[in-house]
Amino acid sequence: MALHDSRSEQLMIELQARDAWNQRDYVRSQELAERAASAAAASNDESSWWNATFLVSEALRKQGLMQESRDVAERLENHALTRTSNALSARVATLTSFALQGAGDLARAVVAARAAVQFAEVEPGQKSIRMEARNALIAALADSDQLEGAWQESLILAEMLSTEPTTQSTGLGYWAIGNVAFLLKHITEGVSYHQLAAKSLSPTNDLDLWARFNRGSAQFRLAAGVVEPETLECIERAELASSIVGGTERDRLELKLTRAQWLVLTGQFEAAIKQLTEIIDNKHLLASHVAAQAHFLQGQALAASTSNADALADLRLSEKLFLQSGADERATTARALIETIQQPQS
Repeated sequence: MALHDSRSEQLMIELQARDAWNQRDYVRSQELAERAASAAAASNDESSWWNATFLVSEALRKQGLMQESRDVAERLENHALTRTSNALSARVATLTSFALQGAGDLARAVVAARAAVQFAEVEPGQKSIRMEARNALIAALADSDQLEGAWQESLILAEMLSTEPTTQSTGLGYWAIGNVAFLLKHITEGVSYHQLAAKSLSPTNDLDLWARFNRGSAQFRLAAGVVEPETLECIERAELASSIVGGTERDRLELKLTRAQWLVLTGQFEAAIKQLTEIIDNKHLLASHVAAQAHFLQGQALAASTSNADALADLRLSEKLFLQSGADERATTARALIETIQQPQS
């Protein structure tokens, strides 16, 4: 009787944790998942403990607590259930890669994502796990400026998606592929893949995801130098959706960074500097390569409008942070701009 009651209470807590997750209350989801994991451990229910602990790690990552998420994922990685299952190993390695990306540790993120893909490939009938693992690898390679490798992985993913029905998972895949295409300046392909993603991601089904997709699409369009009206429309859709669903302070800063990049590329330097000042003041909330981008944009805006000396300070810090993150090509871009500014004017 007592055991039955205990199991019923544990199941209720698990359901409440999932409900909080679905409502994007990640703090409460984490707290409830921790309670569920403790209850499962007390009753020696390893499977329930594993699922609850995985949710704890995901909820921590959604709060921007990347190291904490990675620490919990490491506990899962070393658990006996994980070690005996390729599917569970793939899920943990994927989670680890995303947490490492969020922390700006891009080299280790690539290693974790490659492991996730390897585990997923040998597990039959787990297409969603395979697609998510390859998504993580594409994102990690792209963030670390390994664009040709990211594109090769994108082509493999595109082949997988071509036989899949239209779902949120296929939308996420097309989104990732389009990102890489934009980074490689394959503008037509980038637009095409993001259009496919937009057909699979509905603001009605998940407004938060819709906001993040539009912000992400704008970011990669801007990285490719695409400043057409459709790019601004993506930013405005993201801002509108985010104003409705809320989100973390990290989300808000990253969206402001996208707007700031638009302002820099369209020559609105004073407005950009105003946006970037707040972002840089709170850069401890951002991954190091994202903070580096903020300093890089600030350097561009300052060089174009006010002070070369201040611009150089931002650009040097940008270069340092890009190198620290493993984003070597972007560090080279920052160095090139520094050298251009330092050249004597004829």
